[in-house]
This record gives sequence, structure tokens and C-alpha cells, in this order.
Amino acid sequence: MAAGIAAKRLSGRAEVASAGIAAAGGPASDDAVLVMKIVYQMDISGHLAKNITDYDLKSFDDIVAMDFAIYSYLKNLRVIPEEKLSGWDIEDPLGRGYDAYKDAAGKIERRLEQMISRLGLDA
Repeated sequence: MAAGIAAKRLSGRAEVASAGIAAAGGPASDDAVLVMKIVYQMDISGHLAKNITDYDLKSFDDIVAMDFAIYSYLKNLRVIPEEKLSGWDIEDPLGRGYDAYKDAAGKIERRLEQMISRLGLDA
């Protein structure tokens, strides 16, 4: 959801990618697909989860960890310069139903707006 929301909001002004620390290549959950379709008019049904090992983390300008546990994990890898790593407070909605996904998407959107403003990407 975060990559979809960011890609739509940034409209090509930044390249967006998504990865997890325990991603196994599966599709987005039905609830995530539904939230994105209803709230954001986006189809993420073709999304397949990628693992952070699929990317060269040093090549990114900014990396956002969705929660503190992921932030700590990434920080302890000592691969990402600290100034490039941000930690958000988005709880994983996995298995908690549509409303939890909708709430998480709203939090993502709010935190993204803060980041866009901080980076001067407003347009």
C-alpha cells in the first residue's frame, strides 16, 4: 500500500520501491487490494512482495521502515547511512481485516505528506 500511495502522490517525481524484511514473494492481501481500489482507485492486485535482499539498499536516497522493529533491524544491518533511514509508526495490519488496512493506509498517507514536505517534493 505504501508504495502505491507514494507512487500516486509523487506522480513520477520520485522512484518508489517496496520491500520487506521477511517478504516471501506473495501477493498483496485481499484487504490491501480492496482498500487501494476503493480509497485510492488503484489496482495493486499484481503486486508481489519483495525482500530487502532483492535491492542494493545503498542505492536509495531515502528508506522508510514502517515501524520501529523494522527500523531497528535495518539500522543494525549497518548498510544504510543513518541520514537515509526513517522510521514510521505504522502497525502491520496483516490478518486484522479491512478497517485495519484502511487505518494503516491513512497513517501512511499522513506520514508521506510530512516526508514530502520535509524533502521539498511538494507540487
